[in-house]
Amino acid sequence: MQDIPDYLTHYYEEGSIRLKNICDSDNVEAQAILTSLLKTGQRTWLHPGYLEERREVEAWLYNDFVKKGKKPYLQHPLYFVLGEHDDLFQKGGFFSKANPSKLTIPISLFDSDMISFTYPDSMPSFNIPRTKRGKPYLKSFHGQVFTQNEIIEVIKTYGLPGDKWKFCEVWRYDRFIEAQVWDTRPIEKFLKS
Repeated sequence: MQDIPDYLTHYYEEGSIRLKNICDSDNVEAQAILTSLLKTGQRTWLHPGYLEERREVEAWLYNDFVKKGKKPYLQHPLYFVLGEHDDLFQKGGFFSKANPSKLTIPISLFDSDMISFTYPDSMPSFNIPRTKRGKPYLKSFHGQVFTQNEIIEVIKTYGLPGDKWKFCEVWRYDRFIEAQVWDTRPIEKFLKS
């Protein structure tokens, strides 16, 4: 079995506010941010209805995490990747037209109430089981929110995403494991040290 990374990576644009979630903004402010991003050409994947979809996905993440007995400190998580996925910087990647940067932090900073996982990114994980076009890509881990112990078991079964998505169409959306961090306090302490 592959070694499971013991760190998380947060990707952001240099000069922007890192560790921010658009869903912490009201609809007017959030829409202004999205409009600004669209004008720069850096977020070609944004679509009408993105904000509503993002809010629906975050409600699912929060509610399913709470159903597992967890007590998130934040209403809206901060997004990280388990290990790294620097393909986000490559041509066509999430940050390919931006001035990218990243923050790497150890998982050991967080207790079990502070972190959840989806395999892959939460948006496709939420949508694949709910749409007809998602059916060819559907795997048992889609549509689920995992604790740290649970994601280890999923990785033991399916492995880490690696580059499978580059060569096999059924893995197209399974590019990385997303970590949702539900408490900023350990990060703030880490950044001050």
